[in-house]
Amino acid sequence: MSPTTKSCCPLMNMAQRLLGHAPSSQEETRWRLLQAGTEVFAELGFKAATTREIARRAEVNLASIHYHFGDKAALYREVFRLPFLNECNTFATLDVEAVPLVEALRALYIWMFPPQAEADPMLQQFMRLHAREEGDPSGVLGDAMVQAFRPNHEKLLALLCRELHLSAADDDLQRLAFSLVGLATVYMHGGRSAVEAFAPQLLKGVPARETMVERLVEHALALIASEKNRRMASQKENT
Repeated sequence: MSPTTKSCCPLMNMAQRLLGHAPSSQEETRWRLLQAGTEVFAELGFKAATTREIARRAEVNLASIHYHFGDKAALYREVFRLPFLNECNTFATLDVEAVPLVEALRALYIWMFPPQAEADPMLQQFMRLHAREEGDPSGVLGDAMVQAFRPNHEKLLALLCRELHLSAADDDLQRLAFSLVGLATVYMHGGRSAVEAFAPQLLKGVPARETMVERLVEHALALIASEKNRRMASQKENT
């Protein structure tokens, strides 16, 4: 099938921005496989997904998966890295030394809880895929997710160290960082079904999701202020 007759690949714009040039034929094949892999893994899960179906949707030959990724497990791990790429994650590109706290938190929560998710099929697929992995672990990710999220976690710790005037993160700062992330993850993964059952209006439509981002920022600021006050009170008690 000629390139002109292939179906549109929603990831191709991302590919071009990341590569800095129009994808070559080989690069286009790789991104088509990532696109198709995201769809099939999100719909069927890792175990039920087949390389044949992925290749069929990508409109490439089956051997292309082996050539570009090695095997199905490697393709799956690469798909999971996509939402963590700088193209999708503005938080990862922030200058921690200069960015205002509110702006940094807003970037974090927009990445974790995208207001445009309902209108973006790829974001929906990513969220569905991550939710499926949490509910039915594939067993092939290993530490891929940990390594993908590590730069975000380290950037958040650096931001909090700046705000609390610490030279390095201690256990309480780690607790605070995980609490800030947890504010958003409840709407994406484990608690999403409960939110949809008890208060579905919180997730429906761009205005509702934009409001949610602003509330997440406000809640995060309150937690940070509380930790700052706790540390100040503890210092006074010890002097």
